[in-house]
Amino acid sequence: MNLDLYERMFSYEEGNWWYKGRRELITDMIRRVHPASSKAALRILDVGCGTGLNSKSFERFGHVSGLDMSEEALKFCKLRGRTDLIRGSADSLPVKDGTIDIVCALDVLEHIEDDFSAMQELNRVLKPGGFLVLTVPAFMFLWSSHDEVLHHKRRYTRKNLLQNLKISGFTINKSTYWNFFLFPAVASIRLIRKKKSASVVRDDIADLHNIINIFLIIILALENKLIRLGISFPVGVSIFCICKKA
Repeated sequence: MNLDLYERMFSYEEGNWWYKGRRELITDMIRRVHPASSKAALRILDVGCGTGLNSKSFERFGHVSGLDMSEEALKFCKLRGRTDLIRGSADSLPVKDGTIDIVCALDVLEHIEDDFSAMQELNRVLKPGGFLVLTVPAFMFLWSSHDEVLHHKRRYTRKNLLQNLKISGFTINKSTYWNFFLFPAVASIRLIRKKKSASVVRDDIADLHNIINIFLIIILALENKLIRLGISFPVGVSIFCICKKA
């Protein structure tokens, strides 16, 4: 991603509905696999850490190392006070075998040419019984200029994602499509844009009006609550998965 995208991400991701909703879902799921009764501090690797806000929120569970292949991203991490930073790629992690309790790879695999190799690498660095927390964009028919600007290689279906995770040595703890309630609106907007503005290349990172942003935060909070109750959604803009190293 270019500098402008990182600058906007750094500015928006604390309060933006999508970033906030995803962050709250992930931290809640980490809490579930690491209950408050456990005194052990985890070693967490945030792969594709971006500008570092997620890494900062994971610090409540233990020591967090942030990894990103972008030097610009790591500079923004330092502005957030992050110090344990590694430059590297998900398909060739500069981390020792079996040393990590939880790996978070949030919207990372779609950037990797050989995503299957990346899944194997994520498995390699985990301790036996360690967890991978993962999100990826869903459905190729939702492909838009947003994907192109962010240099995505693909979007996923839940079926093919889980199949490759299992082959890579993971057992699936929980998986669901995410951003279910907003899926019809997002799908409609992207399909209309494809027809009307095929030549316009733009991303979806934007500063929304506060009222709209709050409304969307409430919708995702409801969806996250239903996921916590055990519901899995049949479609969504993204896929969420938490899996365990076998």
